[in-house]
Amino acid sequence: MPSGKVHDWVTVSTAIGAVPLTAMYLPPETRPLAWLAIASYTFSGIWLSSDLDTRSSAYYRWGPLRLLWYPYQKLVPHRSWISHGLGVGPLLRVAYLVGIVALLIWGGGWLLARIGIALQVDPQSWLLHATDWVLTYQHEVLALLIGLIAGGAVHSLMDFVHTRLKKAL
Repeated sequence: MPSGKVHDWVTVSTAIGAVPLTAMYLPPETRPLAWLAIASYTFSGIWLSSDLDTRSSAYYRWGPLRLLWYPYQKLVPHRSWISHGLGVGPLLRVAYLVGIVALLIWGGGWLLARIGIALQVDPQSWLLHATDWVLTYQHEVLALLIGLIAGGAVHSLMDFVHTRLKKAL
């Protein structure tokens, strides 16, 4: 399997190479969406790596926040369709991260309420605002999703090709 450094190098170099290509070949009005996709591709490949299910360089990259990924490591088998699936893996990692952050925010609000500090935050209104944002910015959301999926897909395809070549040789 390629090392974490190889995965990172491929992610960053393909993202850097895509930027001037989009500037040269895409109409000006679509370039911001392409650059958003490239940014989410890079984020997916570097920060939401398929290898977050192990104690990898991607896991340690999170620093003290890597503890957020500990339950994920225990729940997701390494190189399973859940972690390395072409579309499923990156989207599940995003959903997992959003869910963990939402639980931490909710738990923090609950604890603050227990000690007498009440926050005037309605979780339902946040959900409605998020839904409204997704419906308002559909093209941007699509660009984000394409980038997130592509970043995970490149990682998984590199692992697949490397494993097949190793078996063939």
